[in-house]
Amino acid sequence: MPEYFLAEQLAAKLGLSPEELRGFEAKGTIRAVVKNERTYYSSRDFYRLRGVLHLVRDKGFSLERAHARVESAATLASATTH
Repeated sequence: MPEYFLAEQLAAKLGLSPEELRGFEAKGTIRAVVKNERTYYSSRDFYRLRGVLHLVRDKGFSLERAHARVESAATLASATTH
């Protein structure tokens, strides 16, 4: 898997529109990197957003609850690797 995705690639891979992707960025779920006037997202962003979407689409979580669940799991994972 690539380390970075163009915004269009990430949106297509996750079945989102570019506007929806920017909405997740505005909520802090993912963080864009702009280089040479192109917007990129990391593979970490891909996995984080895929987790949120799974909880919303497949498990019936609200977006807020899914975001909180993924954030708490990321915080826990970060704490155990340091």
